[in-house]
Amino acid sequence: MPSYEDLPRDGTFHAVCPLDCPDQCGLLIHKQDGKIIKVEGDPEHPVTKGHICNKVRNLAERIHDEKRLQYPLKRIGAKGEGSFARISWDEALSTISDRWKELIQTDGPESILPYSFYGNMGRLAAEGMDRRFWNRLGASRLDRTICNSAGAVGYKYTMGGSFGIDPEDTIHTKLFIFWGINAVSTNMHQVALAQKARRENGAKIVVIDIHKNQTGRLADWFIPILPGTDSALVLGLMHILFDENMVDEDFMKKYTVGHEELREHVKQYDPMAVSEITGVPVDDIYRLARMYGTTSPSFIRIGNGPQHHDNGGMFVRTVSCLPALTGQWLVKGGGAIKG
Repeated sequence: MPSYEDLPRDGTFHAVCPLDCPDQCGLLIHKQDGKIIKVEGDPEHPVTKGHICNKVRNLAERIHDEKRLQYPLKRIGAKGEGSFARISWDEALSTISDRWKELIQTDGPESILPYSFYGNMGRLAAEGMDRRFWNRLGASRLDRTICNSAGAVGYKYTMGGSFGIDPEDTIHTKLFIFWGINAVSTNMHQVALAQKARRENGAKIVVIDIHKNQTGRLADWFIPILPGTDSALVLGLMHILFDENMVDEDFMKKYTVGHEELREHVKQYDPMAVSEITGVPVDDIYRLARMYGTTSPSFIRIGNGPQHHDNGGMFVRTVSCLPALTGQWLVKGGGAIKG
């Protein structure tokens, strides 16, 4: 493998975004005299097709920012004072390794807890060599997720696994519901597909969130909701879907279990009671339920936002039932994806 010094110093090079986003956009990196001077999207990438966010578009400025940390610092004052002194890499590595050796001798390797999550992601940085290192060391194991564990479990309870539709199939979708996700900032390629479906198929975009972010401003209809009440809204929608016979009975009988009990359970979530819980007007609850119940294919992009409440797992478990009630899993462009 060539060393960094052997790499070409000038030209345009294909690369992949290193930051924390599932899309992992294809990039074109422009170098001059060995320095990255420009970053742009790769229009020939089959999925991201040249679209990149502003954070990555300005990555060259970030890399060369004089304020960026460039060497190890060691705290010399009390914790919280912000007093640090520059040390060498050798001293930094020795300080860490010596402390670890001491802990392993006195308390065992499980006294060391590696705590990290995605930031600079990529295939190698996120789930690569560090896992092997910590396992070999014998350190405590940690589920490396701080934003969607509850939702992942809830989705698995309903779906049996991390299943969802192919995002590229959503160009056929007629109704997009972005629930608790600022997709314009965090899932821009899904938004691009939604906009294409809106232009070519007349698709409608509905956003449900606690505040009107960029995705809410993009929507055809923005529905504000009180924080932590999303599950109640879903149950209210189910109440109407069952009550007005907008469910796919054949699909439920063939592919689901528990739909009879669910039908009885949601009777208590009439639109008036749900409105008082969620802050969503009764008329809007009926309108959304009827829109979802009569539009096919329909797609729900389940975001991380509602998962950050103590009932977040149950919300995901509940909302992921909706495509089954209306049989959307059998329709191209229908279904759901959990973030």
